[in-house]
Amino acid sequence: MAIDRIIRVDMSTGAVTEERAPERYALLGGRALTARMLLEETDARIHPLSAEAKLFIAPGLLAGTAATTSGRTSFGFKSPLTGGTKEANAGGQLGHRLARLGIKAIVVSGAARGGWRRLDMDAEGARLSAADDLAGRGNYDLHRELVGEARRTRAAATIGPAGEHRLSAASIAVTDPEGRPTRHAARGGPGAVMGAKGLKAIVVDDSGGARTVPGENADAFKREVVQFSRTVLEDPRVHNTSRYGTAGVVKFVNRENVLSMPTRNHRHGSWERADTISGQLIEELGRERGGKMLPCMAGCIIKCAILYHDAGGGHVTTALEFETLALLGSNLEIGPADAVAELDRLCDDVGLDTIEMGNAIGVAMEAGALAWGDWEGVRRLLDEDVRAGTPLGRIAGNGTASVAAAWGIDRVPVVKGQGLPAWEPRTLKGMGITYGSSPQGADHTAGMVTARGVTPETLAQQSRREQLTMMALDSAGLCQFTNALPADMAAFVRERFGAEMSEERLLAEAREAIETEREFNRRAGFDREDDRLPRWLLEEPLPLPDGPAVFDIDEALIDAVWA
Repeated sequence: MAIDRIIRVDMSTGAVTEERAPERYALLGGRALTARMLLEETDARIHPLSAEAKLFIAPGLLAGTAATTSGRTSFGFKSPLTGGTKEANAGGQLGHRLARLGIKAIVVSGAARGGWRRLDMDAEGARLSAADDLAGRGNYDLHRELVGEARRTRAAATIGPAGEHRLSAASIAVTDPEGRPTRHAARGGPGAVMGAKGLKAIVVDDSGGARTVPGENADAFKREVVQFSRTVLEDPRVHNTSRYGTAGVVKFVNRENVLSMPTRNHRHGSWERADTISGQLIEELGRERGGKMLPCMAGCIIKCAILYHDAGGGHVTTALEFETLALLGSNLEIGPADAVAELDRLCDDVGLDTIEMGNAIGVAMEAGALAWGDWEGVRRLLDEDVRAGTPLGRIAGNGTASVAAAWGIDRVPVVKGQGLPAWEPRTLKGMGITYGSSPQGADHTAGMVTARGVTPETLAQQSRREQLTMMALDSAGLCQFTNALPADMAAFVRERFGAEMSEERLLAEAREAIETEREFNRRAGFDREDDRLPRWLLEEPLPLPDGPAVFDIDEALIDAVWA
């Protein structure tokens, strides 16, 4: 089955048109495709929220197939947070549904005049309609109405009030298998771009499409699927993720020889109350309250999504992940897990990146605008100020650098304007190399390097390799928790498309895609100074057992990653 339809939506005129993808896009999907289209179709100097800006939405190359976790969807855009190229991807049900309708990409351009719009897509086509009745509503309410009981055939991508306010920390919520808006394309402000277009919701119904997209070499592709699934299920790392989700990392990173549990706006690397938000505690609460581990998309065999209930057994969230627990938890000195779960639900409903908001609020606390540990104050900020778009809510919702500028704080935890993830670059120095050298900025999913006790040169090599692997994963639409190797992805592409594909070619194409992102940033005005980490990470030490640790990687080594 060919997945070669590009749907173009001009929000200014209301026109929805379709074209066939050019041959040069045949083996591009997900992040590689959105990066290429962004570079080819937009002027990198435009304002990211202007009518001239575009939002690109693309499932991965393997979307719609039986390959586990292959349904991730990429959202590509010029970031209102960083000013450069950005891709945010999410699990959920959208990617598979688009692929089963043969849709390779959606391109949203222009800006609606006079009210909100929704885009509906099914086997009959794609169409825009008025959606003023959806305005102001949170994502939970939206997905109940737009998906509801039709969750086996329908998925939505929506913005909450934060996206309507065009806030730079705004996310796009994607429907999970239970019909809830718990999967978010969050980093870099995609919700703001969608909001600037006047597009409140995209609804995709694949009931008239194919149920599973076969491989060109069907039998060989099926064998690859079976073998890969077996490898995933036998991986000890997957066993841990399937039991605790990413929350299981808390116990590891809070140790004195790692110190990657951000606390008090990243001033400390461990938190004495970390056990109150750990994956082990959350598992215990799940047994008591009826929680369990769920897949974030149909066909996922890992099941790392934590179904989290309150003490009365009511649903709170299905996405209580490590980054959220760290940035909205320990970084703000907020616990226990029940408190962080409530904040996570609010971010999902309002439509906000939990990483960016955890950093932004941490800076606000450092400025004295809120007290450390003030859960009620943070809840009010999210639920009342950001949701309503008050001046305070707009300052916070526009991200970490916005809060720092408003309060005159010079210790700002950002790289390329984007808030730091929980992975600490002073002790896990390979992460700092990734933050600096990646076109995406401070994004842990751009290339995870957690090795310690090796040379800086080795860390740089690992960062380059992991960034290439992650580009390949994001382009295929696979989840990083499968721990798929380039050889695995090359085999999938070879049998899915009947194309020549080796590990070497796959990595070469990943490199080309990263160079595409770097070229966009260059045209946008980025230079090597944008690849630097904030000075306080170079000067404020964390106390490891063998001595104080700062980020002391030579700048020339960061510059050489893509030389």
